[in-house]
Amino acid sequence: MKRGFLLMNTGSPDAPTEDALRVYLKEFLMDPYVIDMPFPLRYALVHWAILPKRPAQSAEAYEAIWTDKGSPLIHYCRQLTDGLNERFDEPVEMIMAYGNPSVQHGIENLLAQGVDEIGLLPMFPHYAMATTGGCTAVVKKHLKGRAALRVAPPFYLEPDYITPLAESLNGVEEHLLFSYHGLPVRHLKKTDPTGSHCMQTPDCCEIASPAHATCYRFQCLETTKAIVEKAGLGKERYTVSFQSRLGRDQWLEPYTEETLRQLPTLGKKNLAVICPAFFCDCLETLEEIEIRGREVFMEAGGESFRMIPCLNDSPAAFQCLETLMGRTDDWPIKS
Repeated sequence: MKRGFLLMNTGSPDAPTEDALRVYLKEFLMDPYVIDMPFPLRYALVHWAILPKRPAQSAEAYEAIWTDKGSPLIHYCRQLTDGLNERFDEPVEMIMAYGNPSVQHGIENLLAQGVDEIGLLPMFPHYAMATTGGCTAVVKKHLKGRAALRVAPPFYLEPDYITPLAESLNGVEEHLLFSYHGLPVRHLKKTDPTGSHCMQTPDCCEIASPAHATCYRFQCLETTKAIVEKAGLGKERYTVSFQSRLGRDQWLEPYTEETLRQLPTLGKKNLAVICPAFFCDCLETLEEIEIRGREVFMEAGGESFRMIPCLNDSPAAFQCLETLMGRTDDWPIKS
């Protein structure tokens, strides 16, 4: 069989403009894996409550991080794709779950090259219904069985991911904040195969369960443990929080914004932030944390703040992806 790869991330608008954001946000937020409501409720929420105001606000945020190379996320993913194509005999296509380059575009390019098996590598270390789950579903929808599909498992404990993140902490003397993207608590409960484990007790992540295979919170905490162990950090040196809360539902806690306000009052006035849920820097790291997060922390009494970059298109990033892709035969086949 001839194999090709899809390197997949969430996506980005085509431009930091209100019109481009309206198109992007509509596609993103109407995904039932993102806002898991019945269609009528989801449609009303997105079209009547979010789209009238959010595109202008989001355009301003994207404008703050846009570069002469365009969207940072798209740029880094394109660099990785180009580099992997130089390293692999099998073709690699970059696709975005929302926006461009589209899922359909990437699939058709691979099929046109005679590919009959596709390895899908969602660039999310941790499993979540809204990321890996949604990406797998949309690829299967567009692929329509025209090629076999293998999907990379979560790589939240992959040594080639953990080690460079731990090494990025060398010399960090500040208090360290691990900020992960947040999720509604209901998402964890929906993906719990036992139906009775996730978020049922305060220590559920410490109790062995089949639910951990799809539990975002458990996997984030395990990534934290692995990084701090590798970096030799004591428990008093770091804090874990979850960012990007949307709406009024209960999301994973503690919330990053509240944590940034609290840390200075606890004497943690010099802070470094790392975001291990993101393989490449994007809006959530560059604008939400490095710009707005900094403002929140400093206004609360902080004295110094710095953002530790994601792997982006570094040599370590290529090494990690090459390692994962080298195990494609072990990736589960999705019918």
